[in-house]
Order: sequence, then C-alpha cells, then structure tokens
Amino acid sequence: MMKTRIVLLLSALSVCVMLRLEDNLLSLGKLDSLDAYLERRAEYDMRKELRMDSLKQTAMTQYQLYELLTEEYASYEFDSALLYVNKLIDEAVRSADANKITRAYVKKSFVYLSAGLFKESADLLESINVSSSDVSTRIMYYTTYARLLYDLADYNHSELYHSYVVKGNTLTDSALMFLSPLDTSRYWYAEAVRDMKTENYSRALERFRFQLLASDITEHEKAITFSSMGYIYHVLGMSEESLCYNTLAAISDIRNSTKEAVALRNVALHVFRDGDTQTAMRYIRYALDDAQFYNARHRQLEISQILPIIESSFMEQQEEQHKSMTRQTVVTYVLILVLLIAIVVIVNRVRAARRASRTIEKINLRLREANKIREEYISTLLCAQTESINKLEQYQRWVKKRAQERRTDELQTVPTGFNVTKSRTEFYKQFDEMFLQVFPDFVSCFNALLRPDEQIIPDKRELLNTDLRIFALIRLGVTDNEKIAQVLDYSVNTIYTYKTRVKNRSDMPTEEFNRRVMSIPAIS
Repeated sequence: MMKTRIVLLLSALSVCVMLRLEDNLLSLGKLDSLDAYLERRAEYDMRKELRMDSLKQTAMTQYQLYELLTEEYASYEFDSALLYVNKLIDEAVRSADANKITRAYVKKSFVYLSAGLFKESADLLESINVSSSDVSTRIMYYTTYARLLYDLADYNHSELYHSYVVKGNTLTDSALMFLSPLDTSRYWYAEAVRDMKTENYSRALERFRFQLLASDITEHEKAITFSSMGYIYHVLGMSEESLCYNTLAAISDIRNSTKEAVALRNVALHVFRDGDTQTAMRYIRYALDDAQFYNARHRQLEISQILPIIESSFMEQQEEQHKSMTRQTVVTYVLILVLLIAIVVIVNRVRAARRASRTIEKINLRLREANKIREEYISTLLCAQTESINKLEQYQRWVKKRAQERRTDELQTVPTGFNVTKSRTEFYKQFDEMFLQVFPDFVSCFNALLRPDEQIIPDKRELLNTDLRIFALIRLGVTDNEKIAQVLDYSVNTIYTYKTRVKNRSDMPTEEFNRRVMSIPAIS
C-alpha cells in the first residue's frame, strides 16, 4: 500500500519533468551524435583501462578489489571478468564468509550470462541457496536469475518463451519484495522490466522514465534502460522514437566502454530497414568488433545472422553505385569526346574561315588587279579606236580634197602617216602585251601540250608569233577561221594550215587538244 502511494505521488510530481526529459532525449538521440561518439571509442576505452589500473593501486581488501574489477570487466571483456571473479571466489572461500561466497558465485553466474553461457549460468544459479544471505545478495541473485530467464526467452522465442517470462517475473517480484521506490534506479528498473515482459508497455515506459530521473543511475544502467525503451517503441510501431532510444543506448555503451551490448546492432538493423545500407554496414561491423572483443558468443551468433544480409545488400548497392559511376564516367567521356570533336570542328572552321578570308583577300586583290588591267585594256582600246577613227577621218578629207582639186594622180600614193604595216605591227604588239597580262602562263602551258622537240619559241623581238597568236585568239573564244584570218590579215586557208601544223606537233587528239587549250588558266 505504501509503495502504491509513493508511486502515485511521484507520478503527480514528475509528469512535467518527464515530458521535458523526453524532449531532451529525443533531441540527443541522433545518428550524427552517435557517429561523433564512435570516433572517440578508443578514448573511452583508454579511460576505462586507466580507471581499472587505478583501482589496483587503491587501498582496499583483495575481496573488494576483485569485486570491483569483476564489475568493471563484466560488460567489457569476458576473459578478464572470469579471471577476477574466480579470484573473488577464492578470496571469499578464504574468508569463510558464506554471504561473500554466495555473492561471488552470483557474480560469476552473471559473467557467464553476459558471455552467452546460459547453461553454465543456470547451473550455477540453481546450485546457490540465498536463504541465509543478506538483502543485497538476495536482490542481486533474483535480478540475475530473472535476467537469465528473460534472455533465454528472447534467445529461444519458442513455446518455452511464456514459461521463461513467467518464471522471470516471479523472480523479479521476489526482488521487489526487498526494494522500495526509495531504492530508485534498481526499483524502477525491476518494475519496468516486469511491466515490459507482461506487455504493459505504457506503464513500463513510465517506470523507465522514473528510473532515468534517479540520481543513482549509472551510465551502464542508462544504456540498458534506453535499449529497453527502444524495444518498446519498436513493438508499438513508433520507429523514430525506437531509433532515438537505441541510439542513446549505443552512446551510453560507448561512454561506459560496454562491449557486451545490443544497442548498436539494433541501430544498424533500423537504418538498414530505412535503406541506408552503408551506415548499417559500418554500425554492424562496430557491433561485431565489440562482441568479438568481449567474446560474447550469443552476440556474435546474432550478428553473424544479420551481417551477411547487410553485406549482401551493401555489395549490391556498391555494385549498383559502381555501375552508375561507370555509366556516368562513360557519359562524361562521351561528352568530353563530343566537346573535343566540337572544339576540333570549331578550330578547323575558324582556320577554314581564316583561310577563306585570306583567299578572299587574294581574290579581291587579283580582282582589283584584273579590274585595273581591264581599265587599261578599255583605255587602250578606246585610244586605239579613236586613233583609227581620226586617221580614217584624215584620210577621207585627204581623198576628198584631192578629188575636188582633180589631182587624181596623187590618189595612187599613200599619204604620210598612213603606214598600214607599221600600224598592224603595233596592233600585234599591243595584243600580245594585253593577252599575256591576262594569260601570263599561256606560252609555257601551250608548249606543255606539244611534244618536247616541237616547242614553239617566239622571236626575242616579239612576245607571241603567228602560231601562238592564232591559239591565243582561240583561247579568247575566237574560233572561227574567217574571223581569225581577218584579225591577223591572213587568208582562211593560211589560218587552217597554221592550225593543222601546230596540232600535228602534239600527240593528243584534236578534241582533247582544243579542250586543253581552252582550259589554260587566266590570271585569278
């Protein structure tokens, strides 16, 4: 009755405190916080080692020293815990103190339990009689035995599950007979565990919160409580809260250097279910390292059942990432190749544009030169035509005057200044000069059409001779023999003879020869 009143009073006083505690815990239970603590694992392990070394230097009885070292190693390293608990038993036997002997064996059963040696732990606990032991030893015995039965229930999950839980609750009730709410952490944990095992989850969570408010709660007890609350939230389907409390449990395990723990494994499973295989892989490997360090057989077995699943998923994810990276690399190389091709094309186009620009410049220059030549030709032709007209006009006046004066005898002579031969010679010279300005390579190109021993070499005093002049007119498009004869003042037969004689100097057919003559290039 007294316990019930105390619980109701604490419930009324602690509602606001627990709500604030819940908010604080949810803000602390983040994966980035866990990652920060995981990076400092070695630091916390070193602190624990130093603390255990300092215990060995502290002035106390051997029994007290071995008991403290057993408690330190119980969740840290099995072999050392077993070593010191055996020393504790030896000291207890030497002291002939029945309570100490019982207490030492209970501690040894707990060491076996932590390492997963359930049979050894059960055999030892069944052999112990606590009827004459003090209250503290009885509480330790009942809670250890209850823990063994609860672990067997969780480990087996068979038809024996319910019987293990019932027996465990009976032993928890036996412990609670010696505890009160004033015992704070131990009392609230026992109440909460019993409620959790009977599936009264809301009341179990309430009592776990009371335990967390206890001033005497240790870091190791916090880890166990956080882990239990994480389990309850998981059962209730509250995934976010479950992950938060399991994360808090894992952080407390790291701070306490607890190697025999399940919290980190539970976090790994949670993030794996959420699809974060890489993080799950990292956490499960940490958990396996801890289990191997402690030599907890049942924990190693549990992790070995999970690890291949996570590893397989991780490898598939890595392979998919590799394929994705390969695809991205191929795409990148293709893009780079396309870019390089584009650069080459652009550079080539720029170069082509520059070449075209230079070519256009040259063409423009040649066009300017050609225009200049054409202007000169036009000017020359105009002057020549004007001169011819003037001479013709002068000749008409001379003839008319002689006719009017009836001096017909003078009409038989050519007036001074009308030398036709001289004029024709000047005409040929002007024609040759103008033609070779337009077709500067005509002579060499034309000779290339003839046999080497039949080359036409003009006289030094002239640029072209009659043979070359005939084909020069043909190159200009004057192909009619009669017109060529008129220009050069020869008969048609003479022109034909010249053409035939020249063509006979070539080994080409007439049509090919004519085509090649017409293809002799003019100035560009």
